[in-house]
Amino acid sequence: MKMARSAPVGTELSAPFWEAAAQHRLVVPRSNTSGEYFFPPERLCPGTQSGDWSYVESCGTGTVVSFSVVSRPPSPDFDSPYVLAVVDVDEGWTIMTNIIDCEPEVVSIGMRVQVRFFDCSDGSALPMFGPVRQISDEQSDLGDQ
Repeated sequence: MKMARSAPVGTELSAPFWEAAAQHRLVVPRSNTSGEYFFPPERLCPGTQSGDWSYVESCGTGTVVSFSVVSRPPSPDFDSPYVLAVVDVDEGWTIMTNIIDCEPEVVSIGMRVQVRFFDCSDGSALPMFGPVRQISDEQSDLGDQ
């Protein structure tokens, strides 16, 4: 994948999201009052108008609910074709992202995916999603040690 680009410059609200991504962690805003997750970050929690929220770790798994295969990239930094998708993350929030690590014709609505991080040359990272990986018995044994 070419993508010589860097992650977007964070705003006051999104900077913690991009800082976590650079550390290969996926975080999401969650209301400290209702426990509801939301994305993108906003000053006030949707539905409650409360400013009492914080970033929390996300499980990073979800389901593709919509996607498009892009054949004409917006710049030379992108390989094509690539998949732009909407993923419903298991905690109940939604993110628009790229689907990677599989051919575009394999992507389908209902496909289970998990977060992956694309490391950029400037030290930032972009959260993307790919097919859920099956853990082999050997890998699972390593986790038990």
